[in-house]
Amino acid sequence: FLCLGAGYILIQIALIQKFVLLLGHPTYALTVIVFTMLVASGAGSFYSKRVIGTSDGHLTKILAAIAVLVAALALAASPLVAGAAAWPLPAKIFITALAIAPAAFFMGMPFPSGLRRLEAWHSPSVRWAWSLNAAASVLGSGGAIVLAIYTGLRATLLFGGALYLGAMVVILMTSAQRRAN
Repeated sequence: FLCLGAGYILIQIALIQKFVLLLGHPTYALTVIVFTMLVASGAGSFYSKRVIGTSDGHLTKILAAIAVLVAALALAASPLVAGAAAWPLPAKIFITALAIAPAAFFMGMPFPSGLRRLEAWHSPSVRWAWSLNAAASVLGSGGAIVLAIYTGLRATLLFGGALYLGAMVVILMTSAQRRAN
């Protein structure tokens, strides 16, 4: 839950900064990125039970897919911004939303799936999961700025994607531990 909270906010903040150049104003970038990510990840949360269910294998595949999609965004964002710079604003908004929605959709799946998994294993821990995720989101927002300053926006996006891989490792380790018990 720490990895999910920090990863989500790192990716979101880096995308806002990346797309300020394309959308022409920080308010547009903030609005388009946050709105698109909330709607797409909300839809991902809604469909998570159907897509992932109780399968640890499906959850690990989703976490890996998020890392791949975020890495693709990290590599494609700069050429996309450069290529679409002369487009009219509505087209820029559409292409921005289209570029980030797939990753955001999948980013919405691990949290509710993890909560279901944790509730089945140890339901009192669900409160802690919410708390840790929220704390990681708050601390991650400051960390995203520091990371972006020292490593760049692409590296910040990649680090956010790597945090989803970290969550995947935790799932794999706990799955192996549950099988051993």
